[in-house]
Amino acid sequence: MSGLPPPPLPGWFGPRASTDDPAVAALLDQLAPTRTWQDIGGSFNLNIRLDGAATLVLRVHRPWATRARLVGLRRLRERLQRAGIRVAQPVPILGRDLARVDGRWAELEEFVPHVQPSPSPESHLRLFEELGRLHARLRAAWEPDLPHPVDTTEPTSWPYWLGFTRRRLGAGAEPVVRRAKLLLGELGRARRGLQLPLAPIHGDYKLGNAVQLLDGSWANLDLDFVRVRERLYDVAASLYWASESGANVDLHELCDAYNSSAPEPVTRDERRFLPAMITLIPLHWVATAGITDSVPEAERAMDVAEAWWARREESTW
Repeated sequence: MSGLPPPPLPGWFGPRASTDDPAVAALLDQLAPTRTWQDIGGSFNLNIRLDGAATLVLRVHRPWATRARLVGLRRLRERLQRAGIRVAQPVPILGRDLARVDGRWAELEEFVPHVQPSPSPESHLRLFEELGRLHARLRAAWEPDLPHPVDTTEPTSWPYWLGFTRRRLGAGAEPVVRRAKLLLGELGRARRGLQLPLAPIHGDYKLGNAVQLLDGSWANLDLDFVRVRERLYDVAASLYWASESGANVDLHELCDAYNSSAPEPVTRDERRFLPAMITLIPLHWVATAGITDSVPEAERAMDVAEAWWARREESTW
């Protein structure tokens, strides 16, 4: 068994698209023949700002994004806008909803001029108030036939991903995989008997995906991971990123800010499981380290996960 080659990356993963790709370059020639465009970043998708009569954003997705998923998200954004939640509105691309680009889907949306809030106690309090409002509007605008994204964070998929990481990275990953399995077992025991409400969530809510507009209101960007899941996941992930931002935040104050605008009060079971859910955020990167091909990154994420769990009394709500 040790002589077998490591398993390849899943075919759906694929690299981020590039403006050097001939198919992307050809599409840009159609959309911006005067080359008035700029790559504005994005870790998953290629996002290109097109400066013309109207400023637009061309998004070229990773291979896992399906047509049904993207069309559903475009309709969701239209409903959210009508419900008073500011999101980037979809724009037709070459007369259609989507364009095919070398095995990927591409779409156009409006560019939303905004200011990036700096990490601070005040900006994070506003972030959590906005998260509660977004949850309320997502519930009202949701249509149950929206396909789920490819998602490696679902607990049922973790045994597979830990096994994949061990096979792909070899014996050097064995110690960190073993630690992850032990911690995952502890978190599973902490979950027993608890009922966590399901709801439509954003999936990656943090400063940068929630931005401030010029009039002081806020907009919500990057809905790629919107889906129905435990709503506590959104709260926990946002708390994790707030604590990692360098701002001096009070986790309990942020939780209370969310509760002040959430469609329903947080339950007793959600409060009990919050420390475990926060711990799951960095633990996810251990499970999927086979994608990034980095044992050191997995070990760093494992250290962070264990540190969160060791301090669980501090983050109990």
